[in-house]
Amino acid sequence: MKITNLLFLFLCVSFMAVAQQTQYTYVTDRQFHQAEELYGYTLVPNEWEDASGSHGKLRPGEVTFSITRGYLIVTGGDAAGSYGVNRIERENGRVLRIHTLDSKDPSKQGSLKVILDDNKNIDAYIFRRSRNHDEIIYYQAGLSKTQKLKDREFFTDKNELVFSDDTEIWGSTIRPHFVLTRSKCNRLYIKDDVSLEFIEDVEVKTKPIKEEILATKPVRKKKEEVVAVEDDFSDDDLDDLEDDEETTGADIGFFRMADDVDAVSEDEEFEDEFDTPADAMPVTPAPKAKQKKEKAPKEKRSYRMILRYNEDSGGLKEETYTIKKWKRMTSQYSGDKEARYAITMDTNFGEVVVYLNDKNAVSMVEMGGNRYLMRGY
Repeated sequence: MKITNLLFLFLCVSFMAVAQQTQYTYVTDRQFHQAEELYGYTLVPNEWEDASGSHGKLRPGEVTFSITRGYLIVTGGDAAGSYGVNRIERENGRVLRIHTLDSKDPSKQGSLKVILDDNKNIDAYIFRRSRNHDEIIYYQAGLSKTQKLKDREFFTDKNELVFSDDTEIWGSTIRPHFVLTRSKCNRLYIKDDVSLEFIEDVEVKTKPIKEEILATKPVRKKKEEVVAVEDDFSDDDLDDLEDDEETTGADIGFFRMADDVDAVSEDEEFEDEFDTPADAMPVTPAPKAKQKKEKAPKEKRSYRMILRYNEDSGGLKEETYTIKKWKRMTSQYSGDKEARYAITMDTNFGEVVVYLNDKNAVSMVEMGGNRYLMRGY
């Protein structure tokens, strides 16, 4: 008995914990252009109203509608259960309809009509279990002005990031608003802190400076040129010297006669007065000059992407994707406005594709089997 009570208490606590974590789905969460886009989506209304006019508020997660390819799963309320999906279609420009049937009694057919507003956002949905039951209208919650402003500042909006040149993606950060997994379509919140950062690393490599020694030739000292200097003597001066009987050759000065000295040839006279090359002073070589030769630095560029997300239990996590190569591609279908261009990146964790619309703005990012949508899609 005690074990049964403990198990019941555990289930109640678990359900309350899940309900507390669940948040409403809002009108402005995303746009739905095709009926098939509803697959994997879970609707969490905040109000209900029946055919009699009765209405009431709903706690987050009190009633949910999960749409899969096989079933429409309803939790909470009298209509809780699993309903087989017969088909899904666009009824008109404002209504997407999911046709259901009871697996035990195929005659009990029902439907979930999804009502869109002018912007293709879900405004409300009408559920009917079977033809024997009345319709119940469920309304989507609307964001407050304060929350709208916070979301606008945090998330990347539709047509916000434009990459006309593919190199503009480096240094940018994308914060998606919605993620489409293989089986679910989940709204992201600020607390999830999901971001994709694209980084270009530039490494400048410089080689050591090489010094080259340039030897210069020694500069030899030029010989001094001998210039004959003549005094300006007039004829009268010479006559005076000849008439002076007391003047001797020793007193004549520059023109003195040396009778007792042997005559010296001109060659010997110059040899005595000037050094020969052998007797010249040793020539000191000029110092060697050093010249620095610098080469232009080389740049090495590498690319990576960092996926960040917040785990409730482990805090902020990071995953680094090394980008080996990347290129831009154009869709063959000119009518594909939301995926007109694609920047494909080969990474160590597989391919990452950034889709651009016809305005070159980021519309979604595909990686690991998931698609991340911008706010407003």
